[in-house]
Amino acid sequence: MALTFYTQSKKDYSPIWVRYRQHSIDAKARTTLYVETGRLKHNKILKHKATASSDAHQKMLIAEKNKALEIVKQQIELLEIKILSDLNNKKDTDIINSKWLTRTVQPRLADKTFIENFKEFIEQKKNLKPKTKKDLESIIKILKGYEDDKNVSLYLISINSEFKISFQDWSEKKGYSKATLKRHFAVIKTVCFHFEKQGEKISHYVKYLTQDIATQSKKQIFLTIDEIDTISNLKLEDQHLDNARDWLVLSFYIGQRHSDFNSLTKKNIYPDNTIRLTQDKTDVKVKIVITPKEQAIIDKYDGGFPKPLSVALYNQRIKKVSELAGLNEIITTTGNKGKTNGNKSGEVKKPKYELVSSHIGRRSFVTHFYGKMKTQDIMDQTGHKTESAFYTYLNEGRDFDVERVRKSKIDAS
Repeated sequence: MALTFYTQSKKDYSPIWVRYRQHSIDAKARTTLYVETGRLKHNKILKHKATASSDAHQKMLIAEKNKALEIVKQQIELLEIKILSDLNNKKDTDIINSKWLTRTVQPRLADKTFIENFKEFIEQKKNLKPKTKKDLESIIKILKGYEDDKNVSLYLISINSEFKISFQDWSEKKGYSKATLKRHFAVIKTVCFHFEKQGEKISHYVKYLTQDIATQSKKQIFLTIDEIDTISNLKLEDQHLDNARDWLVLSFYIGQRHSDFNSLTKKNIYPDNTIRLTQDKTDVKVKIVITPKEQAIIDKYDGGFPKPLSVALYNQRIKKVSELAGLNEIITTTGNKGKTNGNKSGEVKKPKYELVSSHIGRRSFVTHFYGKMKTQDIMDQTGHKTESAFYTYLNEGRDFDVERVRKSKIDAS
């Protein structure tokens, strides 16, 4: 094994480099140290010598220069000890190369910031959906806000227990819910593990980031068949509200996400009286049977569908439609308590129409038809691949025939 300190600049003062060689390994790294050019040879610091003709002033300057060189010599010795210590304590999985050596002698020169790594992670994921990419980029903005507020720069190795506590406290003050915080930590974990597979060093604590974060269960809002009938029968003169209402009713009967039903055209309707599409989020191909309820809306639009709406406009308009339909029941749920409460998430009470949003049709479809259709038939319409994912859509307050279940339970006993 050979450890060599050297310079390679012709300027008056040169940065000191270190080279580590052993068998097939030949690693080089620049240190933070500088030395007068020509004063480092064969790992030794060459000090100035006074001559017989040197006067008092010159001797004083030489003495000061030698003091500086002595400090450099001591720093090199300490750095040598550190490198040897890190070599002796390295893990079997560590790859000894120039990057490893740079991380040892000058960590911040070797490592990109966590945000730089995060951006690289997104670039390496070639087939990300636009929405997924947008969600990831929003987390980068949040991390940048954290860094600015805390006046810190995060690195992969910075993602540890101290970061968890600090980021959790910061997120709470910013008003992020526990569920949102947990999602952020889950993504951060994914980024860390992605680069660990590429040989980067991460904290062992990364796997515990999402642990012990109790999330408040948000009450799921769904529409009943009676509410859908009321909405269907509304007389709406406003064409914008009429268009949004038809999408809302249609979403109740086809069980798709806004990103999927919003892009439907006549081309998605097939001769066997089905709607066929490939879901944007999951790439799952679904075939949806058309019943008279859907057909009535399709006929209204000359064999097609209502005008597409952005999710923001859709949410705004279906809230208004639901208000006109009299969905005024006060619901206790989890939400943002407002600026007067520090924007913190907590228990809030709101009329039902305010809680109606783009996903309610899909959730209501599953809740209404569960128990009335075979579960697999419903999953074929929604595109759910697993029953565990499917059951998360069921509203816990759904009705069922109590006496029928009681009888079947008695019969099975």
